[in-house]
Amino acid sequence: MVGSSEIFKRATESLLLKDPYVEKVWNLVGDTSLFRKSPEFLTSLRRDLLQESLDFFRRHSAYYSQLFERLGIDPKSADFPDLAKLAVPSDMLRGEGQKRLLIDRVEQGGRYFTSSGTTGKEPVKIYRSQLDLAMMINTNTRLFEHVYGSRLEEGEGIALFLDAPEPRQKFSFVALVQLALECKNIELLYGMDLIHGETSGMQWQKLVPNKERILKFMKSKAEPKLLFTAPAEVYLLAQNFEKMNILKRIICKLVTGMPPIGLGRGGVIVTGGGPKGHALPPYEEIVSLSSKYFLANDASGTEIPSPFMDVFGMTEALTPLIDKYGSVNKMPHPLSHVFLLDPKTYEMMDDEGKEGILGIFNPFVTSWLEAFYPGDLMSSIPSTSYYGREFKHIRRFTVEEGRDLQRACGCTLGETVTKT
Repeated sequence: MVGSSEIFKRATESLLLKDPYVEKVWNLVGDTSLFRKSPEFLTSLRRDLLQESLDFFRRHSAYYSQLFERLGIDPKSADFPDLAKLAVPSDMLRGEGQKRLLIDRVEQGGRYFTSSGTTGKEPVKIYRSQLDLAMMINTNTRLFEHVYGSRLEEGEGIALFLDAPEPRQKFSFVALVQLALECKNIELLYGMDLIHGETSGMQWQKLVPNKERILKFMKSKAEPKLLFTAPAEVYLLAQNFEKMNILKRIICKLVTGMPPIGLGRGGVIVTGGGPKGHALPPYEEIVSLSSKYFLANDASGTEIPSPFMDVFGMTEALTPLIDKYGSVNKMPHPLSHVFLLDPKTYEMMDDEGKEGILGIFNPFVTSWLEAFYPGDLMSSIPSTSYYGREFKHIRRFTVEEGRDLQRACGCTLGETVTKT
């Protein structure tokens, strides 16, 4: 896998950086002051970026130029309601669905990421150029640090990903963790090995723990300890501790020093990737059970239940939404425009507290117009944060609701399918 330094080198050599719009967003994604701006300022900035982004795609793609004309959208006067017409359901991105949405002469040499395929459908498949990958590292690192509440210092701490190394070639969440920590010179261990051979089943079903690397992480004195995992993994670990009898618990404590698992000052558990085929209880129950066995220390050194952070939407979205459980609901990057549609009228809604169809637009993606519906219902609540509101995940769509959304997006869907 190409490392982060090589990605940034290739990104700075991109011909697209000569485009004034791309140069603008390239500089913006590195600006940490965005997290201190007012919601009004950022809304205005995102509106400007929407117009400039559509103009960029009009200039770089005959498909988008024709699409805007057919939909009656003028990039110079475009506004957020236009996103309701331009966004595509994530099911359209399965297989080779994204290919027709890429700009003309899209820069080659990037990477493809896919969804896990646990739904039984053909996986979502997304192409990321080297420039987009560099944008991904920049935006996600800064969003993570803001929600985490502290800057990850160079070379400090240690991380464990309860997965095997191989999925970093396929899953963007794993790849992002690898690249972002590499940029920070923070050691990352993989706590699983992938069984090769004739074993049948999904990839996640072929994983076995690597006890040596897990114990290295657990016994390390480095701080903070960052544990990256799917919700199912941390839940199963906590369940194993819960089911231990006293004798097994004593033996485990003597041999490994756990339970509980100490993550040290600033330690945190970061989840992402959904249930991975497991029937799981609500996230609140996972946190409640796990808090007995995963402990951290706050800035003053006081022992506390380990904080949980959750990453949502990492396959289709270059920059997803992140929350810190109990402190803040899901937050977008300041430049990402997150919107909700009324489930009955499919029109954009601003009512706080009501459930709506989630839509995401990321203006810093250069290979395709990243405006899509991931297939989830969310609600929003007022917030004093830079974004002015936070988002709460309600549930995934049912199969029929997904079909209804595709039918409701028929205008854009029809225009998309005509380009073959």
